[in-house]
Amino acid sequence: MFSGVTRFGIPAMFLMAFAAIVYVVGLAACGAGADGGAETFKRGELAKLTVLDEPPVQPEGEFTNPDGETVTLADFRGQVVLVNLWATWCPPCVEEMPTLAALQATRGSEDFKVLAVSVDRVPDAEMSREMLEELSEGVLEFFHDPNYQIPFAAQAQGFPITILYDREGRELARLSGDADWASEEALALVDWALGR
Repeated sequence: MFSGVTRFGIPAMFLMAFAAIVYVVGLAACGAGADGGAETFKRGELAKLTVLDEPPVQPEGEFTNPDGETVTLADFRGQVVLVNLWATWCPPCVEEMPTLAALQATRGSEDFKVLAVSVDRVPDAEMSREMLEELSEGVLEFFHDPNYQIPFAAQAQGFPITILYDREGRELARLSGDADWASEEALALVDWALGR
């Protein structure tokens, strides 16, 4: 009797252990850990990701869209939005812009949008627009907030700063400084936000 249990029991235990390992690895690969929220993506390129205990209310400040019309972040409700506050005089801002364009090209849809919001002065707006066009190869649209309404309301500390908002305008996470927004970690974060 003991030999029969050993003959079938040991392989069954190995099979169950293998299934458990596959399950755990699968969860990690999917960026799972939904209970941990956006904190679970704080690694690799997103090591500087911050999830605030009490994030500020989504800014109500006005800025202009590519057509020069006044808009607010509330106009993008219904979409997951990654707001990047940048300036031409900020080298890290310029450096990460192609990766934001790659993220928009990969994940951009009716459900997700990268908003590259320039905080350059009004006299520098055209230069900023041209630089964005070149850096993003025409993928990103030009939004402009020369009065710093969004950075002040969002309590931004330095540039670049990138803030992820859900469809209802709630802040999910923010990252101060530059990052590779086309990285595996960034794509996983966006996919998680889209799947909430």
